[in-house]
Parts: sequence; C-alpha cells; structure tokens
Amino acid sequence: MDLMLQEIGLSQEVANKQNVLLEISSVLTKIFEDGKGRYGPRKWSPNIIKRLEKACGIDNVAPGFPSEMVDNELEAQGYEIVKKYL
Repeated sequence: MDLMLQEIGLSQEVANKQNVLLEISSVLTKIFEDGKGRYGPRKWSPNIIKRLEKACGIDNVAPGFPSEMVDNELEAQGYEIVKKYL
C-alpha cells in the first residue's frame, strides 16, 4: 500500500510540474490511504480489492487463485533511480 501511495505521489508531482490535471489522483490516494489503514502499509497493492469485497459482501477470488501472495524471489541488491523531468 505504501509503495502505491508513493507512485501516486510521484505521478502527481510530475503532473503538477507540467500543469496537467490528474483528477483521479486524489481519489486513488484516499482509497490507498484507507487500504493502508485497514491492511497495513506493506500489504501488496492488489489487496485493495478487499475493500470492495467487504462492502459488497462477496469474495472476488478466481478459482485456484492463492489465498496469500508470496514473493519467492531471491533478495538482490537494488539500484538508485534518479528522477528526470520532461
């Protein structure tokens, strides 16, 4: 959830610098802030669907889909990403 909020913020920052209106950014921020509060900051962003499932009283999981998403990828050293603007 926290990484999604960071991505939304970065997109909004670029849009602001280019005077582009992103109408949906504020809505997405509210949705993911709520998801962060409900499920925790490190919960994977696809889990945001749980908000809709709870509101509708449904389980929106496809047959055979795992109940928990697990990252089995080996840890590796990352690299720095430098922001560049148009």
